[in-house]
Amino acid sequence: LSSFLFFSILSGQEEWLEFATNVSGEWDGYGADFSSRGNPIELPESVVPEAYREWEVKVFDWQTQCPTLAKPEDSIFFYKSIMLLPTVGCEADAATQYSIDERNIGGTDDSAFAFAYQSSGCYAAVWLMEDHATYRLLELEHCLIDPRNRESRVRIIQVVRVEKSKFMLQNIKVFCEQWYGPFRNGEQLGGCAIRASAF
Repeated sequence: LSSFLFFSILSGQEEWLEFATNVSGEWDGYGADFSSRGNPIELPESVVPEAYREWEVKVFDWQTQCPTLAKPEDSIFFYKSIMLLPTVGCEADAATQYSIDERNIGGTDDSAFAFAYQSSGCYAAVWLMEDHATYRLLELEHCLIDPRNRESRVRIIQVVRVEKSKFMLQNIKVFCEQWYGPFRNGEQLGGCAIRASAF
């Protein structure tokens, strides 16, 4: 495969403009990691609030933000997947970023191995995460828009280790997200306005 393969399921500038309209914005929700067998993985104890540990509550999901922008004029696609430290109750104002993962397609810092999109806002991407002499680590991402509600989507990321001709699933990441406003590059938290429940 080439370092970058750009493929549009629906070709043409009009389809890209529609895709950009449907995918761009501030997406807020929850994310969780699962093992290759589908078992949920608990968050590290160091990030879980003391109250949860005292109540012996297991925490599996992160509150997340995903500011996403597809530029209609130059076919550039960008998003930031932001994990927020868990909070007890509705403490959106006190939310703290734990990690930020930026992804770019079409610009100078392009990090995609392959990309395909549909005008509805759905897309698929392959990200090369690690490239070693004996193996590669890839992430296969599928973003699916709810056909009954364009403001609701699920992103599923399969982490795959490739050794020679063998493909081995390492783990799975799932993000359930709601659109809550135009793109602001993550400057505003959806917080208590989140309409979806946790996993």
